Amino acid sequence: MAGTNHDDLTDSTSKAPPTTDTTVTASKPSSEHHGDTPDGTNGDAKNGQTNSDTADGQSGENVFQLTIGLPHAPGKTQIMVSTQEQVQDIRQSIIDLPFTFQYSCFHLEHKGKRINDFVELSEVPDIVAEPTVQLVEDPYTETQARMHVIRVRELIGAAGDRTDLLHGIQAGLSLHDSVSQASAKFDTKAPKDIPEESNAMTQYNMDAPGSVKTLLAPPREPAPKTLKAIFLSPWNPPPYHLRAKGHLLYLQITTNEGEQYQITSHVSGFFVNKCVTQKFDPFPKAAGKSHSAHSLLTLIGQLSPSFEGSFTKLQEWNGQRDPLAAFQLANTIPASPWMVSPSSVSTTSHQPDITRTQESYLISGAETAETLRDWNEEFQSTRELPRETVQDRVFRERLTAKLFAEYNEAAVRGAVLVARGEVAPLNPTENKDAQIFVYNNVFYSFGADGVGTFAPDGGDEAARVATGKDVMGVRAVNQLDINGLFVPGTVVVDYLGKRIVGQSIVPGIFKQRGEGEHQIDYGGVESKDVIAEHEAFVAPFAEMSKAMRVKEHAVWDKESKRHDLKASVETKGLLGTDGRKYVLDLYRITPLDVVWLEQHRTEPEDGGDSKESSENYPHRMAVLRPELVESYWRLKVREYVQNEIVQRREAKKQANGTNEQAKLTDGQHTNGEAPANNGETESKSKETTVAKKPATNGVETEKKEPEQERVDVSGFQLTLNPDVYSGQKPQTDDEKEEWAKDEAEVRAACKYLIADVVPKMVMSSLMENNRMAC
Repeated sequence: MAGTNHDDLTDSTSKAPPTTDTTVTASKPSSEHHGDTPDGTNGDAKNGQTNSDTADGQSGENVFQLTIGLPHAPGKTQIMVSTQEQVQDIRQSIIDLPFTFQYSCFHLEHKGKRINDFVELSEVPDIVAEPTVQLVEDPYTETQARMHVIRVRELIGAAGDRTDLLHGIQAGLSLHDSVSQASAKFDTKAPKDIPEESNAMTQYNMDAPGSVKTLLAPPREPAPKTLKAIFLSPWNPPPYHLRAKGHLLYLQITTNEGEQYQITSHVSGFFVNKCVTQKFDPFPKAAGKSHSAHSLLTLIGQLSPSFEGSFTKLQEWNGQRDPLAAFQLANTIPASPWMVSPSSVSTTSHQPDITRTQESYLISGAETAETLRDWNEEFQSTRELPRETVQDRVFRERLTAKLFAEYNEAAVRGAVLVARGEVAPLNPTENKDAQIFVYNNVFYSFGADGVGTFAPDGGDEAARVATGKDVMGVRAVNQLDINGLFVPGTVVVDYLGKRIVGQSIVPGIFKQRGEGEHQIDYGGVESKDVIAEHEAFVAPFAEMSKAMRVKEHAVWDKESKRHDLKASVETKGLLGTDGRKYVLDLYRITPLDVVWLEQHRTEPEDGGDSKESSENYPHRMAVLRPELVESYWRLKVREYVQNEIVQRREAKKQANGTNEQAKLTDGQHTNGEAPANNGETESKSKETTVAKKPATNGVETEKKEPEQERVDVSGFQLTLNPDVYSGQKPQTDDEKEEWAKDEAEVRAACKYLIADVVPKMVMSSLMENNRMAC
C-alpha cells in the first residue's frame, strides 16, 4: 500500500509469490518507467528499442540496461536506469516490481562491493561497462522487522479498517473507475444486441442540479480474505537474554484453514516456534515440522495451502481499480474524511482486529522516543539542501513532499487531541482561547483572539480568518524559496467547532528575552504599539516584498516615531537561536479590500459620515488575494508598454516631419525658384519612388511583417502598501501626501477587482456552462 517503504524477503527453499494483475497495477509507474518484465528481459528491447532510443531523449551513455541478480526465482531481472539516478531510487523500483516486492531488507553489490544507497549510479565504478549488480539479503533489525510486518499485513489485506482522521474512508483521487466499468458494456467486441436503454447517458437530465452522492465511490464487493488473523503475540517483547540471541518479535497467525501458528521474528528471518498459549518456547520446532523463510509472506504461503490462491484473487480484486482511485493522497488534494455513504459503511464494516491497538508498537517500538522528531530542524535542513543540478532539485522536492505529508499527519492527530482536551496546556491559568500546547514537538494554539490582538478588526472572527490567510502566506513564501528566509511548518485544523493552528517549534520562540528586548526582532510588537527593527531582516524581507509587490513604506509606533519597514507591520521577523531568520504572521501580505469594506461593513451616520459596524460584516480581514495583486500589476504593465509605444511613435513622427521640412528648405535654397518648382520637385520625387519599385525584375517582393517594438519595462514599478486603511497616522505633510498616493493606488486595485475581474470571471463561467449545455 501507499506510504510504506519496507518490504519482504523470500526464502531460498521457496519460490517467489505469484505475480498478479493487482500488483502490476500498483507498481505500474515504476515498471513502466524502467521497462521491466518478469522474465528478466527488457520490454523496450522486445519492441526493438535500443538503449540509446530513450523516451526522454537522453543519450545511450546516460541510459542503459541494468541486470539485477536475485537470490531466488526468477533469478534475475533487467531494468532501464539512468546514470543520474540514485541507488535508492533503483532500490525502490525493485521493491515496487510485482515479481520482486518480497525483497526489502537487502543491499546491492557490484563486483562484490556494497553500493551506497545514497549515491548516484554514475559514482559506482565501471557500472556502465559492466551493468550487473547482485541483490543480497541483509539481516533484520527490530525496526525493519516491525515495518516488514506492517507491509505484509497491508499486502495480504489483513490491515483492516482504521480510525483515520486525515484520509477518511475510500479517500482516492479519482472516481472514474466506475465510469470505465460501465463503459465496458459498449466495447466494440461486445455483443451487438445490447439495448439502447443501457447507455449510461440515457435518461440523464443535464439540467438537474448536482448531487453530493456523485462524489462518493460506488459500493464494491468485500475483498477476498487471505488470512483469518495476524497479530502480535502476547509474549512480546522478547526478554533481554533472547534479544541477545537475535529474537526481535513474536507473532501469531490464524490461517483460512483454522490452524494457529506462533512465529518468531529473528535477525535471519521468520520461523514457526513451539510456543502455545500457556507455554513460552520461542525456538524452532523439530525437523519435519519446522518452517522458516526470510520473508514472512513466503512463510505464510508454506503454512496455508489456500494462501497463494486467495492472495492472487485479492490482487485481482485490487486490480479492478486504478491505483489513483485507491491510494490515499490527502497531502495533495483536499481531504473529506466525513464523506461516507451508507453503502460505503456496509462494505467497510467494522471487523475485530487486535492489531489495530498494536500498530503504535509496530510503528515506534517499545521505546517511543524515536517517534519524537524535530520537525522544524527537518523542514529548514531540507530547504538548505543544494539545488544546483536537476537531480539536486528533484531529491530536495521529493524529500520536502515526504516531510510535509508526515508532518500533516502528525499535526492533525495532535490537533484532535488538543480539541478533545487530552493535552495539558503550557499556560493553564490563561484564558482558554489564549492557551498554548506542545505535543509531539508541534506547537498548537487556537484560532481565536485570546489576548485581544484582533479586537479592532473583529475579535474572534478576524482571528479565525487570519489563521487561514497565514497559511496562504506561508505557502506563498515557500514558493518563492528565498535564500536565508525560513517559515515554520503550519497546519490549520477545524475539529469539534474549533480552529487549531499547529506550527513547528521555532528555536528561541519561548526564550525569555532580557529587559528592554522584544520577543520579535522585526515588525510590530504588542499590537503595533512597539515596532522593532533589525538589520539582518532588511535584505531577505526586501527580496520577499519585491516578489509580492509590497511597497517599502513608513509606519509609526504609539509615540509617533517613524519606522521604515520592508513589509507589513503585521509581518514579523524572529531571529532563532539556531541563527536562522524566520518570518511569522503572514496574514497581511496584501492590502485590505477597502472598497468592499466600505460597501458592506460601514453604515451612514447623521452627519454624512460613516462608521464600521460588525452587524453588517463580522470582521475587517477582507484582504486582496495575491493573485489579484499580480493581475493588477500585469494590467499596469500593459498600460505602461502601450504608453511607451505611443510616445515613441509620436516622437518618430515629429522627427520625420522635421527631416522633411529640412529637405524642403534645402531644395528651395538650391534652386532659387521654390514656388515655381514645387510641382516639378514633387513629380521627380514620385518618379524616384516609382523607379525604385521595378528593380525586382517583375518578381513581386514579399511583404515583411513589421517587427514588434520592444519596450524596456525595467523602469516600471508598481507596489502596494499593505498597511493603508489600517490605523497608521502620518505626521508630516510629505508623509501624508505619500500616504494618500498609496491609498489611491490600493483603492484603484480594489475597484479593478469589482469592475473588471469579477465580471469577467462570471461571464467566463456562464459561457462555459452554455457551451457544456450545447
